[in-house]
Amino acid sequence: MDDPLAAARGQDLHGLLVLLEELDGAAEAAVVRSALEAGVPAMVVIEELQREVERRMLRSAPYSREPPY
Repeated sequence: MDDPLAAARGQDLHGLLVLLEELDGAAEAAVVRSALEAGVPAMVVIEELQREVERRMLRSAPYSREPPY
């Protein structure tokens, strides 16, 4: 099975923001930028951003499951 989160792995801050915006997260991307401007440490922001992008990617990925037989 392909990794549904492959596109998010190894991305920098900019790449994660682009992905978030592509996943209907423009408002959340603005919050991330505001947090950085307010002095929230970049590592904290990136960790939270990574989790949010991955959560949205999983939610938008098509559900596929092998039949139980």
